[in-house]
Amino acid sequence: MSPLALVAPTLRALRLRFGLLLALAVVLVGSAAMARILSRGADHVELDRIFELGGTTLASAFLLLGWLVGRFPMIATLVLFAGFFSHDRQTGLARLYLARPVSPLGVWGIRFLALAGSAFLLSIVVLPLFDFVLLGQWAGPATFVLSAAYIIAYAGLVALLSILTRGDAWIALLLGIAAMTWDAMRSANLLATIPAGGRQFVSLILPPHGALFALESAFANVQTIPWNAFADVCIYGFTMTLVAGLLIRVREV
Repeated sequence: MSPLALVAPTLRALRLRFGLLLALAVVLVGSAAMARILSRGADHVELDRIFELGGTTLASAFLLLGWLVGRFPMIATLVLFAGFFSHDRQTGLARLYLARPVSPLGVWGIRFLALAGSAFLLSIVVLPLFDFVLLGQWAGPATFVLSAAYIIAYAGLVALLSILTRGDAWIALLLGIAAMTWDAMRSANLLATIPAGGRQFVSLILPPHGALFALESAFANVQTIPWNAFADVCIYGFTMTLVAGLLIRVREV
């Protein structure tokens, strides 16, 4: 049996998750359309007009939606990769897959690529569409780079965690939140009392929020892509994926 034969059944099994992601996309794009309507035909959203209609509450809600859409690739990755390996091990499917002479790396490697590709395709549709509806333009290639960066960082992380625990996606989400907090504290120089080695170790373990934030800022402000930040994300994501690939070959099923 070729590992490629598992791609279609895997995607079909996740149709509910795809449906939920599409529902989220509809909500985000619909909210962008509503913001344009409230702006009374302007070629882009007028936040002052929204503030006049709904005060700080409505304005904050639309700002939150803008923040959320930038993290749609991360959300898609967590949703699709949840249970990447742990679900198969729990249900006995992993043992069934390996009952035939196939490589564990081939089975889950093909699945990894299929899920990462699906998350990327969803993201590069949703993000430009949101921009077109909200602003009348899109952020250009930065859309693709930001989407790829979040997927590279979190797909490898969830895959690694899934080999070790059943709470893979939730732990990855918690680590992402911790990374945001850690990066904010580091930027505010609140970690000076922690030894340099300890700070570097924590920064290596947590998702590279600083690099992701730099890419997101370039995306939001239509600026030049900071390729050094993208390289940092790739180093982190590919390292997590490599470790996951090594562990999956020896993990007991």
